[in-house]
Amino acid sequence: MLKVKGLLIGFAFVVAFAAEALGQSLPRIRAAYTSIGIQFDPVYIMKELELPRKHGVDAEILFVPVSSRAVQAALAGEIQFITSAGVANINANVSGGDFVGLTATLNTFVFKIIGSPEIKKPEMLKGKKVGISRLGGASDFSIRYALTRWGLVPDKDVAIIQVGGEQEEFLALQNKAVDAVVLSEPFATLAQRQGSTIVADLSQLGVAYSMHGFGARKSFIQANRDVAVRFMKAYLEGIYVFKTNKDVALNVLKKYTRLDDLSLVQVAYDEMSQRLIRRVPYPDREGIQTIIDQLAKTRPQMKNLNPGDFIDPSILKEIEDSGFIKKLYGNYLTLFTSKLNPLTSNSQNSRSRAVVKFL
Repeated sequence: MLKVKGLLIGFAFVVAFAAEALGQSLPRIRAAYTSIGIQFDPVYIMKELELPRKHGVDAEILFVPVSSRAVQAALAGEIQFITSAGVANINANVSGGDFVGLTATLNTFVFKIIGSPEIKKPEMLKGKKVGISRLGGASDFSIRYALTRWGLVPDKDVAIIQVGGEQEEFLALQNKAVDAVVLSEPFATLAQRQGSTIVADLSQLGVAYSMHGFGARKSFIQANRDVAVRFMKAYLEGIYVFKTNKDVALNVLKKYTRLDDLSLVQVAYDEMSQRLIRRVPYPDREGIQTIIDQLAKTRPQMKNLNPGDFIDPSILKEIEDSGFIKKLYGNYLTLFTSKLNPLTSNSQNSRSRAVVKFL
């Protein structure tokens, strides 16, 4: 079992520990991530390395596998930060919520449509059943958008079936309960190795789409802006570690996906770390507009929504203007990480070191 929390982090927690020693308790928050996949690895990293505590926040980071459930918990004040593709936030706001996206970790689709061997191209999905994680979630939105682009009518030409998380989608495809599924990595590659085919790679559509960023309620940010800044610093540092320390990133991912074969994510990691996940993942108006336009096809009242009402880039701008990002990527602390690299021999581990940023 990976023991990331045992990593020696030098002076990483000096400020936090000093505050607690003086009897000053850290502000406590809860954050939720809503899926398992490589795009969430910066969140897993910030949890494993306790980066929020380093930046002065006592954060409990939870897995809530349904975006709508996470939104309801946030509306009830039980969770302060949630990852979302934006769809759940917009739907909640139309019903009276006050969510804004603070980041857009991805600004395009990253899903692949994986089908049974006989399905070779998108038009062959007609008359078939496609499994998704959750109705109203990112995989649901993505397949509906793509089907429309391909001239197919969702729910008429192609049945869309809710089956659970991506692990459940993978099993549904293997058991032939559905004909195709909407998967991200590493499950897309795993399905391919089991004989399934890539029907389409949605990242190649070139569509602006805000995906898997952290969001929060406007009311919480207004009352707790300093906490929001501190938590976002922790997340940006999680992105930094993900992008610059492949060994740490993949071994943390291995723990959360419960996959033993890291070769499943080698190519996906390179693409995510070098191209898709940005250092400063500002929320994107164009990505939100894509969501609004698609939702308006069935709910015309959404047509006139302003995408700027659903994002707040000011938190990241404040952090970037402070010089935090420049310093983060400019200074290094060399840390021994033998416990993080179980794939190497003992002799290699004794010499293994990882360069990880801690300010």
